[in-house]
Amino acid sequence: MKEKVGKSKTLFQVFDTKLLASVFFLILVGIYSIYSNNLNSETLIPFQKHLGIVFWGIVIIFVTAFIPETWLRSLSFPIYLVSLLLLIAVLIFGVEIHGTKGWLRLGGYSFQPVEFAKLAVILTSSAFLSIPGVSLKNIRGFGSLFVIFLIPLIFIILQPDFGSAIILLIILWGILYWSDFNLNILLALVGFPFILLFYLKGMTEFIVTVIIFTGIVLFINKQKYVTSILTVALVVVLAIGTKDIINHLPKHQQERIKVFVDPSYAPLKESYNMIQSLLAIGSGGLLGKGPFAGTQTQLKYVFAQNTDFVFSIPAEEFGFVGSVAIIIAFYVLLSRVLKIGIETNSLFLKYSILGYAMLLFSHFVENIGMAIGLLPVMGIPLPFVSSGGSFFVVNSFLVGITLNACRRKFRDV
Repeated sequence: MKEKVGKSKTLFQVFDTKLLASVFFLILVGIYSIYSNNLNSETLIPFQKHLGIVFWGIVIIFVTAFIPETWLRSLSFPIYLVSLLLLIAVLIFGVEIHGTKGWLRLGGYSFQPVEFAKLAVILTSSAFLSIPGVSLKNIRGFGSLFVIFLIPLIFIILQPDFGSAIILLIILWGILYWSDFNLNILLALVGFPFILLFYLKGMTEFIVTVIIFTGIVLFINKQKYVTSILTVALVVVLAIGTKDIINHLPKHQQERIKVFVDPSYAPLKESYNMIQSLLAIGSGGLLGKGPFAGTQTQLKYVFAQNTDFVFSIPAEEFGFVGSVAIIIAFYVLLSRVLKIGIETNSLFLKYSILGYAMLLFSHFVENIGMAIGLLPVMGIPLPFVSSGGSFFVVNSFLVGITLNACRRKFRDV
């Protein structure tokens, strides 16, 4: 029996309060971090721009939460086409920064089409999978889904932006997983890059990674030894056999991998930012140096601290406690997004929300991982914390879709 949402029902009764609390906590962390980073600068314009982005992001969250699902589904393909046109335009008219031609400038503003491509593939693949009769167990269904991701992926690689290309592949991996695709193939796909990277890093790291991966495969396969050993062996052979593929990447990508393998490599050049980030985070100690008292931050030792290395600001100024608080907030956000996505009855909303969960997870792990030297630097922002309008708007839209599913669930009670 349906219960209509009356005037006595508040937004907090309709929406998931834990999800909203985690989102607003992360937004506040971002506002503080960007203000702290710009405090001793000549101008506060970057901070003021970020406040404007936050305002419109919050508006987008609540507007999207009330858009009918049919409208969202019908918008998916036009958004996909526009994102492709923008990806083509950035290759022709884009601005190159750090070896990647990924920014379009309009007036005094710039944006990254690749961020809208992430939204586009999530919405379009979800709309496709919600069509009655579509199945990934046949070549036609799987091929169509693969093409949806492949076309923007090609344009992104041409920029080249391998970090964003990997994010798209992780989203595809997640959608395949939630569609009950062959689990051993998915395990091989996720294990390959990690085993390759740690093989390059050193034999000890390689052996430890292989042992951990083997344990995971055995656990998931419920101790089916033959299948598990074949999966692990295939991944190890591929990783060792393709190690030279690194030499064919663009030079700046090769340098980033060298920095990951050996952090002491070129400490005044390629390794500089990661070393300064590690110093900032490590110097924070248990409780940090205090608000606006981070020396690495205030003296501008860490480049790109508003965006890629933003985690080092609260980690330095609020220490281990502040870092753990951010990690807990992301855990709460991710767990609520997953719960809502799994429980919703709409296939379109389900795949959109679970695709967003993969986006959140990959950005969170990569951003913090590169800030503490555990993963290669890829230029991946931290959701709701890093400055940058494109990614903030995309996250806001996808949180709005998640809240839309909450509202739908409440309406159908």
